[in-house]
Amino acid sequence: MAFDKTSKDISASTLTRMQELGSAWVFKRAIQDNAVWDSWEEIKQDEDTYEEIKKIWDKVGGVRWNDAVDDEWMESFYKQQKALLSKIGKPNFTEFTRDGSQDGSPYRLPDSKKSGKPFMEWIEDYLQEEFKIGNKDNWNPADIWLIQDEEKYKKLIVKATETTKKTKGSMKAQLSQLNQIFRTLFRNKLIMGISLKKVGSGPAKYVEVNVTQSYFKKIETAQMKLVGVRCYLGTKKINMKKDTNKKSPTFNKMIVDQAAEARALRKGLGTTGYPTIETQDTVLTIEDKDNGVSFTVQIKNTSTTKMDNLKFEPTEKGKTSARMGKATREFVFDIMKTYGILNKFPTTHQKYPKTKTDFTRSKMSAVESQIKNIQSKCRGLGFTADMGSMPSSMAPVIGAINIKEVMGRKAEAWTANSKLQQLSFLNAILSLSKEDTNSFCTDLIYLAAKQGRTGGFFGAGYGSFGKIY
Repeated sequence: MAFDKTSKDISASTLTRMQELGSAWVFKRAIQDNAVWDSWEEIKQDEDTYEEIKKIWDKVGGVRWNDAVDDEWMESFYKQQKALLSKIGKPNFTEFTRDGSQDGSPYRLPDSKKSGKPFMEWIEDYLQEEFKIGNKDNWNPADIWLIQDEEKYKKLIVKATETTKKTKGSMKAQLSQLNQIFRTLFRNKLIMGISLKKVGSGPAKYVEVNVTQSYFKKIETAQMKLVGVRCYLGTKKINMKKDTNKKSPTFNKMIVDQAAEARALRKGLGTTGYPTIETQDTVLTIEDKDNGVSFTVQIKNTSTTKMDNLKFEPTEKGKTSARMGKATREFVFDIMKTYGILNKFPTTHQKYPKTKTDFTRSKMSAVESQIKNIQSKCRGLGFTADMGSMPSSMAPVIGAINIKEVMGRKAEAWTANSKLQQLSFLNAILSLSKEDTNSFCTDLIYLAAKQGRTGGFFGAGYGSFGKIY
């Protein structure tokens, strides 16, 4: 999202808060106030609705509504409420909430009956206190909550989980009980968490996740298939800055800023003209034939400028504007442990070479063997591993040499360190049988989507939510 020139810069998290509060307000008007619109333009013409949206932009973001840019969000709000109401009708919700701040205090939509913490903040605190879950989204990615009789059901949640605790139930049993309560509340339209994605040119879709037994059975019998691996091992020169002024005589020519280069080198970012790995990531392509969809899983450094650990982020093909969310590292490691392959994958960047000195001949040989194994296993799965522009037969040798070269002081050594982590991860999952490799990839997708009654914290599964996308 962008704003006019008179607006101040605001963070991505604040933008998200504004947009989700806007969705919550439109849901409230449509459900609680029985507002009916036949187009997004009618929402703008509805003074009560539109004025509050502008107030959210002003009070939460400190910016003015900009028709030229923000009307896209009004269109998204309209499509979201249309998709939601077509599935759930108009239940008697009394609260429509998100954690939003106005001068350091929660932002309350008009006619809110609630005081104190918004439900989202309350459940985050409860998860932290009872289960040591620091990030609520790793349990339930809901962005807003639609609630009937909030205080009543908060007491029910606390009592039920405390009862399980008193009977010396395990942490898994307690969280499983919490998940069951939320499923019941969701099905009865008493507390519904909703995950939101911006809706583009097409209609919005609404699906319910982790709500019914039939949903879980479908997941448990699903089997996706790994159909592609891309792990480029070529090199390119570290980019020089380009003169982008078309009137300049040096337009489109490489411009070297020596001072900037010196600063970059001190930060370990490398020097212009020295090699770096041609791509920072590895990409898996996973096909869900039964549902006619496929996914890409991008595996890369958490940081793009320094040594760091890997992250795992799937995207449904054709929906690049709405990523599914990262698969929590610890949960990825849990399923690797379940498949007996965690010992093949050192999980932190410190356990991999960082310099040419670290990258001994024996380690180069090990990398060559890894690449050969990856290529062989991919052929067994019915496709050729894409290692970049080099001849496939030369990828093991050239790939290992390139990685060592990028370990140089003036190169971007962190990209080589990351590529070693990626190769190790690939080698681990491809050491499984064909069936287990595909099962692991299936689990990885559901892990990122926060779907299933198993996995997650303590293996107790995930919370229930509706998803609009």
